[in-house]
Amino acid sequence: MTNYPHLVNIAWGVVEKFLRDWRCEPYRWSREIDIQTEITHRISSVYKIIGSDTVLGNYDNAVVGFERNQRWNRVCCEPKISYTFSDGKRYFCYPDIVVWDEIKNPNSPPNPDVSNWPMLWVCEIKLDGKKERDWDVEKMGYLLSQGDARYGCWLNVFRKRAKTGNGILWDKSAKDGRIWICDVMLPKLGQDGQL
Repeated sequence: MTNYPHLVNIAWGVVEKFLRDWRCEPYRWSREIDIQTEITHRISSVYKIIGSDTVLGNYDNAVVGFERNQRWNRVCCEPKISYTFSDGKRYFCYPDIVVWDEIKNPNSPPNPDVSNWPMLWVCEIKLDGKKERDWDVEKMGYLLSQGDARYGCWLNVFRKRAKTGNGILWDKSAKDGRIWICDVMLPKLGQDGQL
């Protein structure tokens, strides 16, 4: 059993709670971006309660008064991230959700033209088959294997009924437990048409 960092456990707990809520109101979040922003907001809200909702990174050319106090949201949507593909070339991707990790020296943050800010957790979301699963998981694997991200989550959300069970099926074994993959559907209806 892998021991996950506290902030990663919170992110996964928030995702699991959201998926239970989604099954009760699947039309409340009508587009992928609605799911993305809802999960981002929920994670950020919990982090704020425990005082971990920002990271410090002091870049040059800051507005006067913020030279040594540049606080950035720990949780964000679709940041520009680079990875090196198997052909050795550098490419960019935009993960749906990223939880940033701390850096050793806030006064010397990573140069985004050269390297990524370290990521604790990245999440990709697919709603009703609108993204390529294998490619998203492969990109996430590059981020993990190249040391830019520590953990990942891939959500495959379908607005249809499961044939059996509660509709939430997790595979927590990818990359030695570092990527959790979830297929989520609405729960199977009972014999009488009830949940």
